[in-house]
Amino acid sequence: MKEGYEKIGRTVGKLKENYNFRGLLHLTDFSNLNSIISIGYLLSRDLCYASNIEFFDAADEESISAAPGKVKSYTRFYYTDRNNCSMEHKLNIPVYLLFNEEILYLDSAIYSDGNADLRNTNFGTDFDFFNYDIDWEVVFSKKNVPESFDGPVQEEFFGKKQAELLIDEPVPIKQLKNIIFRCNADYKRACNLFGKNKMFMVEPEMFVEAMNYLMDYNIVYNRLSDSDVFIFHFSSNEPVKNDDRHEYRLYDINDKLLRIAKVSFLESDSTDFHVEVENLPCLPVKFRFWFYGILCVEEIVG
Repeated sequence: MKEGYEKIGRTVGKLKENYNFRGLLHLTDFSNLNSIISIGYLLSRDLCYASNIEFFDAADEESISAAPGKVKSYTRFYYTDRNNCSMEHKLNIPVYLLFNEEILYLDSAIYSDGNADLRNTNFGTDFDFFNYDIDWEVVFSKKNVPESFDGPVQEEFFGKKQAELLIDEPVPIKQLKNIIFRCNADYKRACNLFGKNKMFMVEPEMFVEAMNYLMDYNIVYNRLSDSDVFIFHFSSNEPVKNDDRHEYRLYDINDKLLRIAKVSFLESDSTDFHVEVENLPCLPVKFRFWFYGILCVEEIVG
């Protein structure tokens, strides 16, 4: 534990009382969950590359090159949600990993008073920096940027709001409290892939709605009355426009591809749709559905 962690803990207590601080948040893409769970650790970008771990990276090459070199070797966390909308917009399926406060007290913990990628951000490791240098009122502000702010003042506010915790070592998922999804569809997919888990939560208010996505779905299949067809019902966040990337695929239980079918919809103001899948080639069958080119449903039918 870090020297003086008791005093840092008292400040954390005030953050809980004043701002409903819950723990440290790491924003990632759904597609990264498998490697995180399999490895048992959350790793920095540099460690992932060094270990040949494939992952979805929201940052482009330009922003990665512009970031201070040391930052890429850290695993990074925020203190609250909805404070990095630009990164969230780049994720196909955003997911929050909520870690407990204990990682704040690690010897390797470094605190920033703003976005760690910015050149004017300061870093500290002790109680004085954590308690006095970070503007907690700005960090937990409900507004992204006050309307009265513009130019350099706006940039300074936005930078401070993105204060971070940086950990210079792999963070074990035993410190993980919750995996938080934006909707029931993402939650169901996680349960299908990883099994039901009390850590899984759905909290749509934590996310910025940047694109149309599946909110929820269900599959209707009756083996006794009609074993050759099932109906896939889903609701979307917004009305659906036709797109060449809407499709479903069927696989056998060993993941051999059996069928690819494009899906089109009558464009309307509706957000409720269904897809009828007929002439099932075998049972059970793995059904995967892509919405605007993003894999969002994985179910075994039959």
